[in-house]
Amino acid sequence: MTDDSPDSDGIDRRTYLGALGAAGAAGLAGCSGGGGGSSSEDLGERVPALTVASLGGVAGASAIEQANQHVATQISEVLGVPAEVTIKELTTLWNEAYSDSRTFSFHLDLSPQFPSNLDPDNLLYSYHIKNAGANGNPNVINYADCDFSQKLDEQRTASSTEKRREYVTDALSTASEDVMPTTLCTNTGSSIYRNDQLNAQDVGQAGPVDRNPEFLWNTEPINGANAMKSNVTPGNIPSVVYMNNRPSTPWVGTVYMPLLYRDRNYELAAGAAKDWTVENSYQTFTFDIREGMTFHDGSLLTAEDAKWTLDFLNDNADTFAVISEYPYESVTAVDDTTLTVEMSRPAPSWLTAFVPIWSGVLPKDVWRAAGAEEDPMNVEFDRIIGSGPYQVRDFQTRQILAMEPYEDHYIDVTGDLIFRGYSDRQSARRALESGSLNILLNSTNDTNEQIKNALGDKATVVTSDTFVSYELRAQHSFAPSMFREFRLAVSQTLNRTRLNAYFNGGTGTPELRSSFAGKNHPWRPESDDALTKIADSPQPNTEAAKQVLRDAGWGWDGDGRLHYPPEKDLTPRWPEGSTPCEEPDSFPCVPDICG
Repeated sequence: MTDDSPDSDGIDRRTYLGALGAAGAAGLAGCSGGGGGSSSEDLGERVPALTVASLGGVAGASAIEQANQHVATQISEVLGVPAEVTIKELTTLWNEAYSDSRTFSFHLDLSPQFPSNLDPDNLLYSYHIKNAGANGNPNVINYADCDFSQKLDEQRTASSTEKRREYVTDALSTASEDVMPTTLCTNTGSSIYRNDQLNAQDVGQAGPVDRNPEFLWNTEPINGANAMKSNVTPGNIPSVVYMNNRPSTPWVGTVYMPLLYRDRNYELAAGAAKDWTVENSYQTFTFDIREGMTFHDGSLLTAEDAKWTLDFLNDNADTFAVISEYPYESVTAVDDTTLTVEMSRPAPSWLTAFVPIWSGVLPKDVWRAAGAEEDPMNVEFDRIIGSGPYQVRDFQTRQILAMEPYEDHYIDVTGDLIFRGYSDRQSARRALESGSLNILLNSTNDTNEQIKNALGDKATVVTSDTFVSYELRAQHSFAPSMFREFRLAVSQTLNRTRLNAYFNGGTGTPELRSSFAGKNHPWRPESDDALTKIADSPQPNTEAAKQVLRDAGWGWDGDGRLHYPPEKDLTPRWPEGSTPCEEPDSFPCVPDICG
């Protein structure tokens, strides 16, 4: 079976797994795959069996497993390399990848659709060369390329948006030419709500998610309902300081108001600051704080509170592990409504990657009195005092964050907003059906169908394309996935129509060009010509896949098993247990950028 048409999309999982097992057994017996036999004298070493890792224990794990099975089957049957799927929990997969353990060659994944990833620095920097290898850093593919990494460093200090875009486009083009990543299809965000209780207004490009504060503000309880009641992952409400240590959900834009926020179309919008200016090549930032804006205890929100918040986060960057350090020279409250931030060098990402994401403006006196400066991760309050359009009326760790409108705010919201922690998606589904929830955020196709069957016309599904795509990610440190031609050949074998059906129920769009930035990402190159085409169509092109390998000197034996080219150097790009930053002879940029 080679998936030359989407007609096989309806195959059931048991049959599919059985087919894979049969293919693997046939491959080991020398009966599958291949592009035509060659004399053993013309072939190099045989390509060994490889492993495709599949994330388990996450939302949509079943679809992810089916998609990985498809990848493994195509590698086995089309390319003649036995491939098996191994289920790995998220933390296990990350730990093995971050330590470059070389236990698998491919896995399917996508970048989180966090607002922080709308900035190219957050989206791309984990793939910097200094994060590759056995160092525990988050380069999940162990990608190491000097040109790519140098462009990432240059965009960090670009003196203008135009220059920064040029560097980012060059970096994306370099990775694309490397077939990194193997982009598959757009990712669609989906939520489902009860239209007998809620009226959801314009959700914009950001979609119906808790990272879209305008969606939360504009959704109106109706027909006697007095609250928008949503699910949330329990780990997102572990403590009141969570919003300082992780991407800003569900605190920012609700309980706390940042200086700027991301609106429903991903654009920067005025928050606690009604206006802002950028000068001196991204070294001077000035914010005009809204006059008369108050915290939930009635005290005035001033530039001094914003200054303390920035100083507090910067002073504790090591404690709040996800916060990047920036080259602050000074943070000054010029007067009650004017805040000036000076950097020692251009820092263009600060405004977009930090300001709208990490926390909101905190009440200085309240946090100091609670001991935040002495023990920033264990701050306890008699009452949670925020600066956003909602004030907290009930908070229980990992269980509930219940909010009600704060009447003295410049944003008018209708009704309460309640997040309840659910670790089990099926429990959240049943809660929606019973009415104890009225919206299920970040839902899946299967769950949506179950709810529609139970509630009929009372349920509305809202779907939108996100700014990231599903990707097949290859490990770059060892063979065969470290070879560009092998990655390109695998890409040509894949049925993107089928994969889109698995991931999005067919509502997404197959992607034929390699790009870390999805089609809706604001930093995607304006012209697709900057990106490498890695598939001829959404359907597999098995002959093109084999030809890519033939052109590079690979070949198949009489049993259909793939072999490397004769004299092919199979030495890993750096020794196991090491990092590319320890190999200056192989990576000439290392002395300059790994310090």
